[in-house]
Amino acid sequence: MDNIYLTGFMGCGKSTLGKVLAAHLRRHFVDMDAMIVKAIGMPIDQFFQLHGEKAFRQREHELLRRLARHDRLVVATGGGVPCSAANRELMQASGNIIYLDMPLASIRDRLSAAEIATRPKWQTDDGELQKLFARRRRHYRRDSIAIDGELNLADKIAIIQRKLFPPKQCPVNLNGVTHTLTATFTPEIALQQWLAARPEAYSRIVFLCDNNSADLHAERYRQRFPQALFISVRAGETSKSLRRAESIYKQLLEAKIGRDALLVALGGGVVTDLGAFVAATFKRGIDCVLVSTTLLGCVDASVGGKAAVNLGDWKNQVGLFTRPQAVFLDCGSFWTLPGTAIRDGLIEAYKTGIALDRDFMVWIEEHLPILLSGDSVLLAHTAFQSAFLKAAVVKEDFLEHGLRRVLNLGHTYGHAVETWNHCRVSHGRSVAAGLLVAMNISRQRRLISEAWAAPRRALLKQLIGQPFALPNAEQAWPIMANDKKNRDGKVLFVLMTEAAPGYAFVNDLRPAELEQALSQQFFPDKHK
Repeated sequence: MDNIYLTGFMGCGKSTLGKVLAAHLRRHFVDMDAMIVKAIGMPIDQFFQLHGEKAFRQREHELLRRLARHDRLVVATGGGVPCSAANRELMQASGNIIYLDMPLASIRDRLSAAEIATRPKWQTDDGELQKLFARRRRHYRRDSIAIDGELNLADKIAIIQRKLFPPKQCPVNLNGVTHTLTATFTPEIALQQWLAARPEAYSRIVFLCDNNSADLHAERYRQRFPQALFISVRAGETSKSLRRAESIYKQLLEAKIGRDALLVALGGGVVTDLGAFVAATFKRGIDCVLVSTTLLGCVDASVGGKAAVNLGDWKNQVGLFTRPQAVFLDCGSFWTLPGTAIRDGLIEAYKTGIALDRDFMVWIEEHLPILLSGDSVLLAHTAFQSAFLKAAVVKEDFLEHGLRRVLNLGHTYGHAVETWNHCRVSHGRSVAAGLLVAMNISRQRRLISEAWAAPRRALLKQLIGQPFALPNAEQAWPIMANDKKNRDGKVLFVLMTEAAPGYAFVNDLRPAELEQALSQQFFPDKHK
């Protein structure tokens, strides 16, 4: 059980915090007092007068017992709930207890006369109220995580998020040069701390965003870096181009940005790819930090040191290997993602599990409904584990001469799908189509059984959702032949194996075999 129970004296703001916290965690919010009022059909103070406090506390306990059977709730409790040892035991056994610690005077200041009138205990004389507050405070402090109730709402949410998912780090070694990858709900704080720990300050900090990340996330960074320059590009794959890079170069020149500056790429995979490319080539290279704000970017583009732009519809054809100074996975941004973006990220994470860690693959399968609901904490675990697994691969093969090619699973045909559809099909869904093709070819070559493939095929189709047009073998082959990972003019394909290590590299695939894989009840209405 993983519920969150907000406790504290009546009027301290549990319901206000709970609604916003639930939105940020993508969980269901429950207000116990509101539920009881709805059930009894009268205000609480009236129920007290008619039936007494004991009857109310019994109803409260029965409701809490029902809620404790559920999972992933954010519950605003009534002020007297933690005073019962049985209630505290229920909450402890089914989640985390968060106590909003706040002086009585501060609580009184935030309540209106109308709000006080609906709370029976606030209508006693001041001396009795002080005694009640002191008595309850002792219970609130038991078995709970106390946070300062006088902090602003954003700070309280950040503290709770860090309690649920403390920042996680792993080293990323890129050909002998190591930087730290940090997954955190508060990357703006982590970036500030990273900069403060540096022996030498940068002359200027430049944030590169797209329209989406600028609107949703840039303000958190503006508050902490008021002197920084912010450059924004249009959201979408079309911004990953030499023309857009040239526009950014000119803005950097106009701002007199030197080689002793830092560029922070804040956004999804397009922004981090473009930002790393610009940083590596502007004035022969300035330092770069990547802050990934999408699940897809966290599990894929932000890890490994690749930087590239597209040539028309051809993906990542102009680029280089780079080494960022640091990478931050912004788990605090996940609550802003639409369902389609979550699916795209989960497809890439699932690919990583299939290729590198079957336990992780099974974990995704078991938690898929919760992950699809957008639970921010579980998505944070998904992002970090995917990045951790990818970091281990790029440590062994930074320049993609051997093992790193395993990360191309699903991408050879997937990139052909993207290019053929002029990038109108998302990267994640295109890769899912590539994974289905790889699975069918692996079945044809008897590397996996149908019993192993069937549930994975069904899951991938669930993640794809609505079918889309697929290029046939004749249409896909010229695109696949231009893949950057090919050698000696042969198309490199990564297949799945049921036995360890879980993958196989082949370069003997032919168009007829690809066509056979595409004919196996893929999207029969869309395969042209």
